[in-house]
Amino acid sequence: MKTATKKTKESYEVNVLTTDQARHLFDQTVKENLGIDSSEFIKNYQKGDYEDRDDCDIMSLLMLLPFTGYSAKYATKQSR
Repeated sequence: MKTATKKTKESYEVNVLTTDQARHLFDQTVKENLGIDSSEFIKNYQKGDYEDRDDCDIMSLLMLLPFTGYSAKYATKQSR
């Protein structure tokens, strides 16, 4: 017996964040997951502190990092 499948058009809503909004979200997420601020997280990452950790929280934060526009210069500037 054949059955018919009806395809429906799905719609998706996309929210685009400004750089400031993305940084705020990242800052909050780092604090909630690790209890440190984002500049400390970035410095720790740059020192290699998270290289051997197979931790979903760390991996999720690292995936968010490029969307924030944060860089090594930011982490250095924040520590002064």
